[in-house]
Amino acid sequence: MQQLRAIIESNEPLLPGTGILWLRAPDVARAAVPGQFLLARCGDGYDPLLRRPLSIHRIKPGAGAEGSIAVLYSQSGAGTAYLRSRRPGDELDIIGPLGKGFTVHRSSRNLLLLGSGWGLAPLIALADRETAAGRNVVLLAGAASAGQLYPPARLPPEVELAVATEDGSAGRKGAVVDLAEEYWAWADEVYACGSTAMYGNLALRTAGLWPRKPVQVLAEMPMACGVGACYACTIETRKGPRLACKDGPRVLLADLQL
Repeated sequence: MQQLRAIIESNEPLLPGTGILWLRAPDVARAAVPGQFLLARCGDGYDPLLRRPLSIHRIKPGAGAEGSIAVLYSQSGAGTAYLRSRRPGDELDIIGPLGKGFTVHRSSRNLLLLGSGWGLAPLIALADRETAAGRNVVLLAGAASAGQLYPPARLPPEVELAVATEDGSAGRKGAVVDLAEEYWAWADEVYACGSTAMYGNLALRTAGLWPRKPVQVLAEMPMACGVGACYACTIETRKGPRLACKDGPRVLLADLQL
């Protein structure tokens, strides 16, 4: 973890209401793993006072002075309006990488990833890394409608994509967890990112499936300090209270108190 002023390489819309920001930050890019996050100062002074947590969306480690990371951000709100106004060559004050990211067992070959909406942000970094390592990746992507789905052209070409939308305008009509059952037996490990409601739904839908699978999820909670000092991001687990920023955000689905 370090604090630095990263150079903005590009800043453009990705989806309606969502932007993608590429930052040149070689040391962070080489240290980061999928599932970790950054804290960004979203103002030139101390308004807003608190930094914004941003999931690491993509990682290009590079060599020497090269190395970049990408984050997604909402294009609404005072803090993210600052991000939207940044231009290539500007600097952004960040702290990272923070938290504990996803882990993959060395023997695993088939990985199942589930995400809906913003939950896809860290899963793309995981798909990038694991397809490059030769593993098989299926990504189950959900959204409210076809226009809010993550652009398939931006995925690694090796990824198999299956889609669910709430209004049925693309893929299967329904929630993304509705797709999990048909891939369950195939997967060695499962990774998910989304809301607490999604995690509860996933736990219910897969409770009767066999064999049991380790499911890693990201407990994305509102954060203040991001380093475990303020306890604002406490999550309840079967092993007692944990801090999403320090003990997570990666936790086992089976450990969450849903």
